[in-house]
Amino acid sequence: MTDNQRFVAIRHGESQTNATNTFQAGNQSLSDPLTPRGEADARRLAERLSALPVDVIVSSGYLRAHTTAALIAEATGSPHLVPVTQGSSSWLDVPADDPDVLTCDSLLREIDVPSELEGLRFDDPRAREIQHAAMAVADQPDGHYSDEENLYDLWRRAEAISRYLEARREALVVVVAHGGILKVWLAHLMFITVHGLDTPAQLSAYRGFTKLGWWDNTGLIPLMFNRREGWKWLMTDIQHLGPEYLSFMPVQVPGAAPDTGAEYLGEETTDSDRS
Repeated sequence: MTDNQRFVAIRHGESQTNATNTFQAGNQSLSDPLTPRGEADARRLAERLSALPVDVIVSSGYLRAHTTAALIAEATGSPHLVPVTQGSSSWLDVPADDPDVLTCDSLLREIDVPSELEGLRFDDPRAREIQHAAMAVADQPDGHYSDEENLYDLWRRAEAISRYLEARREALVVVVAHGGILKVWLAHLMFITVHGLDTPAQLSAYRGFTKLGWWDNTGLIPLMFNRREGWKWLMTDIQHLGPEYLSFMPVQVPGAAPDTGAEYLGEETTDSDRS
């Protein structure tokens, strides 16, 4: 095992609900496949990652993330696992082709939203009404509009994601999930010294961080974990600073045309920063 473990957090490729600005809810292991564009982008990302020594890929069991991870596994030759629930606080790695993936809750699934949102477009007045009602009680420990996760539920799941990843021993782990839950997890890392949501100020700040920023389909963030120093993540490519940094820009071969990565940087974004 290396002192510095490396993780690559990836949002799945564009799905049908992303392309149509439609809510998904409930178990999505068999619904919401990638669009042709989403699959093409995922294949391009997989080809790029094939140059890295990926040890394992862990993903959500939802179809859009599962498919994206499977394409990366095919390109890298790495095992693909889905962590699924084993009680209230434990998780079991299941091979991605195991039937249990279809029925069990996966640790890396997208945020659970009210089931009443399923099939509604983002701009539907009824959807806005449901969202506002859910957010109005999200900062109460037992506050739920219906069957969604509130801020306290998400805090606990983010803690579980951190514990799960910190328990892994591989040098390079690819994590394929969803924009919403990945942002919640990064927000939790920002608040790692808070140890809870005990004051209005903590709740307000945590909610703000969970909503901060944008995560494009197939967008990735490299992270590093050290058992003495904790978590760090890299917001820019800094390969020129030394080999200990994780980089995804290709090494330039003398005499070859430069590869700027524009095929990724120039893509249009989707209309949703979640799901």
